[in-house]
Amino acid sequence: MSKLSNKYIAGFIDADGSINVQWKQGVYKPLLNLSASQATLQDEVLHLIKEEHGGRIRIKTIKDREYTELILSGATAEKLLSKIKNELVIKRHYAYAVLSVIEKREPPADLVATKKWLKEQRRVKSLPIPNFPPRKWLAGYFDGDGSIWTSYRKSGGHVQVSAGIACSWYDTEGIETICKAFGGKITPHGKSNNNVQQWIVSLAPSKAIKFLEYFAKHLVVKRDQADFILACSRMGNFRDGKTIHETLKNLKAHPHRLSEPGADVCALVANVKRIPSKLWRKTITAQATVGTSTSA
Repeated sequence: MSKLSNKYIAGFIDADGSINVQWKQGVYKPLLNLSASQATLQDEVLHLIKEEHGGRIRIKTIKDREYTELILSGATAEKLLSKIKNELVIKRHYAYAVLSVIEKREPPADLVATKKWLKEQRRVKSLPIPNFPPRKWLAGYFDGDGSIWTSYRKSGGHVQVSAGIACSWYDTEGIETICKAFGGKITPHGKSNNNVQQWIVSLAPSKAIKFLEYFAKHLVVKRDQADFILACSRMGNFRDGKTIHETLKNLKAHPHRLSEPGADVCALVANVKRIPSKLWRKTITAQATVGTSTSA
């Protein structure tokens, strides 16, 4: 696979990355750390970044689930952050703030004040917010935090396809630019949880094509999911709901590691039935009649 672009890595760091400064005890010189984590079964991107930019990998277990963490420190972290700082949408302001401290190469005159200032900068918005998200940035961001899912309606046999991204309340620049470009809505994620905001868009076939075609070819982890929904969308409908629903569910569980082969999307699409409108309506009418008779 070709190396990841700076825009893609910026989107991925905007989603799943962490930028922080450690202070060496005794001399209090700043040390930059740049890290990102993913479920181990989906850690392909982390290994691709390590191959190109260095760092170290560690595996940790949280609630019986394995996660892979990539950590870059010192000069390695500074080199990568300097490359991607202008491509960041969410963490751009903070990246510049951190680099301004790191590049001084000396202990701050007031360590407590410097730590406080950096903490404040983390929640300052990165302005201006782009009117349209760059394709490769969106791919990295969606691979990190995005999701595609289906709601299967047994009564009609079709599915409703949706996409969404959740983020912290002070990291909404990404979902704001995506919402401006592709519609949808931004709401609190979960009941009475204003600390997490979520962008959601319903993807009818034409909408799915417009949204996913824009960046799907740049995806890594969710490429097979996007390609599958795109192929189904080009059929003009999602009437073979059970097949689409089960296939997407299996694709989401499919491992994405450097050692794992990719899914055969063409073969999966071949299993989706092209149900004509007349036959579909006839099936719905029959189901409705049976339902009425049963309830009676």
